[in-house]
Amino acid sequence: MTYGVETKGGFARSDTRESNRGASIALNASLMKQETIRDRRGYKTGAAIPFNGLLTNNLLTALPGEDFISLLPHLEPIFLACGEDINELSDSPRFVLFPETVVISHINVLENGSTSEAAVIGREGMIGLSAILSSHQTSYWTQVTIAGSALRVRTEAVKREFARGGALQRLLLGYAGASMAQLSQKAVCNNYHAVKERLCTWLLMIQDRATDGHLLLTHEQIARHLGVRRAGVTRAANVLRDAGAISYSRARISILDRQLLESSACECYQILRDEFNRLHRTRNGCGVF
Repeated sequence: MTYGVETKGGFARSDTRESNRGASIALNASLMKQETIRDRRGYKTGAAIPFNGLLTNNLLTALPGEDFISLLPHLEPIFLACGEDINELSDSPRFVLFPETVVISHINVLENGSTSEAAVIGREGMIGLSAILSSHQTSYWTQVTIAGSALRVRTEAVKREFARGGALQRLLLGYAGASMAQLSQKAVCNNYHAVKERLCTWLLMIQDRATDGHLLLTHEQIARHLGVRRAGVTRAANVLRDAGAISYSRARISILDRQLLESSACECYQILRDEFNRLHRTRNGCGVF
């Protein structure tokens, strides 16, 4: 299904889900700034890339035609590699990102180096909402979990459109509410649910956004996102593998039985899935996941 075609800039809006097969780099323990990375297709991280003409970001596809046209000249497709740091605790990011195939995480880092994921963002959302709302400097790192493409827009351009008080403002305020729901649900999940349940929920959330059953992830990387020991992730993954829900080898996890994975996940997965589906269903008649 195509929402419509914009000839300017060669963009078309569609709900087509694209696969992501970017290279994988384990999450850096110290979260130090990484060297320039290229994926197997040779794309330089953060650099402009060819655009295939289809939009999959649900915030952009939900915009009415004239509102989308206002943003169209500012949209720049880029590639982001796994492990790439975005904004790096900046209180004045120059760009906001609308993910297409890339999956990005907000990660809290403690003084002792421990980490835990606060939120995961893909094509249902955006990166840089705090800058648009003129809120205080963020206290978390923003880092790429699954490599892929995104649309980059200068922050000031989005702020101007937001200030007009039209569809973009209403859409982003609705997304802000859904993001807050994810933050609060994550806090509950981290405190009360077992590692295996949380692993199932996290893998499902990543697959929903990456739209690929084969995820380039290591146990160490997953442990840093869940805020648990690697051994705990390996034990939980072994149980899921033995049950036939997943398989894994060489930093690659394949989801074999999604229904079984959903039945093993904690209640948080369905709660968060419903929250984002409700946000987008009110605007385009169908859910995002």
